[in-house]
Amino acid sequence: MRRLIYLLISTVIFYGCNGPADKLNEKSRNISEMKSTNNYGVTGIGGIFFKCDNTDETKKWYTKNLNLVTNEYGSLFEFRLAENTEKSGYLQWSPFSNKTTYFEPSEKDFMINYRVGNIEELFKQFKVDGVTILDTIESYEYGKFLHILDPENNKIELWEPIDTIFTDLYIGKTTIKTGIGGILFKSKNPEDLKEWYKNNMGFKTDEYGTLFSFQNPINPSETNYLQWSPMPDTTEYFSPSEQQYMINYRVDNLETLIDTLKNNGVVILDAIEYTSYGNFVHIMGPEGNKIELWESSNQKEN
Repeated sequence: MRRLIYLLISTVIFYGCNGPADKLNEKSRNISEMKSTNNYGVTGIGGIFFKCDNTDETKKWYTKNLNLVTNEYGSLFEFRLAENTEKSGYLQWSPFSNKTTYFEPSEKDFMINYRVGNIEELFKQFKVDGVTILDTIESYEYGKFLHILDPENNKIELWEPIDTIFTDLYIGKTTIKTGIGGILFKSKNPEDLKEWYKNNMGFKTDEYGTLFSFQNPINPSETNYLQWSPMPDTTEYFSPSEQQYMINYRVDNLETLIDTLKNNGVVILDAIEYTSYGNFVHIMGPEGNKIELWESSNQKEN
């Protein structure tokens, strides 16, 4: 398939509708739920941070073109927790200045924040397993944080969240109509990296990476997915962008959105591809970053 996420979501839909029970159960074990319990290890994506030349102009571009609700830090994406749809969880999307030292000692142009349960137990296990720990656990009113390095020198931010703080502070100020559908990034050795995340972070991995599930903030009965995928350094999938990552955004009314983007002068890289599990198109962001837009089949039906 030309688009990685097509194959991933179609696998889930195929088995969910027509496949044998054992196949469905096998696939379900490879889907992690974004939740608030103190289970050991990673439970979801808590943030996507990336470097750019002009943070303010970048935020304005995403507000104008992809309907992100932005603030001084970026945008706070809201979703519902899989195990309790009455509770909200959050993912922080933040552009950083190219001059930031926050990603150090990594030299990458992006950093991922992972939601975790029981960060103190995770910290102890990291010590036992020889994981590179960059600091100590810090506690704030909105959760506990820790930074580590993975084998490819990607700096990782771990966050044991207290979501209710954001619920109280950001009522009506979160992004809910647009979502994050995937974070794809280049890797020297994707197989070894997936194995490391499986062994050290509790990921449920498959041949593509891992698929996190959570509930839609507008329609909590609808399950949404976020694909985490390391891809070979040699991949052409990110072209013509030269950046080390690509973000997939889940959107509504893709055809109408493309018309708006064209009127706004946004570079459209290909034609909309229509599939049974959603529609896809690629565009260029404000600083030469390739963006994947995805209107899921669930959104088409709602």
